[in-house]
Amino acid sequence: MSVIRPTVCAVALCLLVPELSVFSEELILSEAQVAARARSEWESGFVSGALEALDQWLQDHPTSVRMHKLRGDIFSTSRRPIDAVQAYEVVLAKTSGALDVRWAKWSVLVRSGHPDEAIEELRRIAQADPGNPLVHLKLAQELRKLDRLEESLEPYRKSVELAPNLLSWRLGMARARFDLLDYQGADEEVQYVLQRLPPGSPLELPARNLRTVIYGSQDRGRRFEPYQPSSVSPEQRKEWALIRADAWRLFAAGKFAEAEPVYRKIVALNPRDPTATHQLGLVLMQLGRCKDAVAVFGNLFNLDPSEEDYADTVFRMGQCFVELQKWEDAFVHFQVLYDTAVEFEAHYKGVTLPAGMRILDKAKLSKWLDEVRPHVPHADKLKDELAVNPPPSDGASHATLTEEEFYRQALERLKPQKILDAKVSLMGRDADFSWFRFVIPAGKVMRDDFPTGEHDFIPIDPGDSFPSAQKEIYLVFGLVSASYDAVSLAAQCVLESSEAAGEQRTLAQDRVSMSMSDQYGYFMLTPPKTGWVPGSYRCGLFEGEKATAYSLVDEVRFRILPPS
Repeated sequence: MSVIRPTVCAVALCLLVPELSVFSEELILSEAQVAARARSEWESGFVSGALEALDQWLQDHPTSVRMHKLRGDIFSTSRRPIDAVQAYEVVLAKTSGALDVRWAKWSVLVRSGHPDEAIEELRRIAQADPGNPLVHLKLAQELRKLDRLEESLEPYRKSVELAPNLLSWRLGMARARFDLLDYQGADEEVQYVLQRLPPGSPLELPARNLRTVIYGSQDRGRRFEPYQPSSVSPEQRKEWALIRADAWRLFAAGKFAEAEPVYRKIVALNPRDPTATHQLGLVLMQLGRCKDAVAVFGNLFNLDPSEEDYADTVFRMGQCFVELQKWEDAFVHFQVLYDTAVEFEAHYKGVTLPAGMRILDKAKLSKWLDEVRPHVPHADKLKDELAVNPPPSDGASHATLTEEEFYRQALERLKPQKILDAKVSLMGRDADFSWFRFVIPAGKVMRDDFPTGEHDFIPIDPGDSFPSAQKEIYLVFGLVSASYDAVSLAAQCVLESSEAAGEQRTLAQDRVSMSMSDQYGYFMLTPPKTGWVPGSYRCGLFEGEKATAYSLVDEVRFRILPPS
């Protein structure tokens, strides 16, 4: 990062493991003195001297929990993750409920790229801290990242049982049930939320949108089989799932010429993949081949795309028609989206939209219409015709049905077909590539300088719970890949209990600038002027200069415990 805060260069560790009663007062002092010496040398960069002091002490006092914990912390900052895990396991063999040690071990496993082992450690943390709703939510989310959807449902249930007032969590559980093709159960979760939201809550819109997804035909859930069972072999199915990741990496890196043949292969393997079809059209646009892009986009409307992909496709086709000077077609596409944006704005006027809600940009659409209108002599007539005879939609035949009747009828049409082979991993809605490989809340952070001039940042005292007297909380992160250019990242944290009522305000925030090739960094969150308010905090992570719904790329949570 371009800005290095000097506080990370000299960080003191808190010894969170209680003193053992079997030690005499003299032994406690001796242990404290040795620990202080080892810590001082460690923070000064003399890691070998620190470890030597600890090893000498442990030869005579092999049961010292405190010293094994400190030894593990030093290993975790010295590029020795295996040794760190072994040191922590020595402590856990004696005190299995030591949460600070379990979180430290989990952090090492996550950072060193052992997701399955990290999941198992999260399970043990949840067992040791069963009343903590955040750890159950974290476990559910991490399982979903690994496409272990069936296993994620139980920790989701525990999290919402422990935090029934955090209704946004229940929407996450609704999505989890939907992805397992439990449409009725997903709808029950959404109805639970809608019945308890106060009027004008910003959660009402995403709840109703999710209900529309549940009973619509655009998205059928991650366990839905998108193939015609007899048309694709298991080998082709597996190849399709694997190369989608390769295609997205090329697309994200701007290597469009290389991405095109990969996307064409994906579409050949599964002609009913709406996401790949949409991205192939975008690739062709980037290559300046709008005529080919329009043909590909046209196929998308028969593939049940998501609402977002549908709207984006209409917009991209409008852009291509401008490029091809098909002005009337361009006008129709932009006008349809503009009318939708106006209707949305009128319907939700005065409603605070939640972070992450993507909406049509009326100002941008207006500019495109202004560019196209001079080339369309009968633009006003076309506009009037669109108002009288809008493009057909799936919902047109349901105009006379009540909302409940519509959803009941829709449910009958959405019975699952063939369940996907569990061994094939597909990228679902929340398993697509995030900017962040990990984000770990911690009480402190230390910096590790590489010979190449790059830096790594190591969380010290990681966890999800902090005392109200905590001075700073660090969100230590690693990106999926090194930054390809200078980029600004921001974190904004709100108290989750205020979100449902629409009263949320940013209580802590930070911004960092990543330089080219940077892959690791941290946000430093200082407490509000009035101090930390006990409760669960949700931190939105944003890319770019402005924190908006469009720039939200991830989120992380922690909680502040009430004073004891």
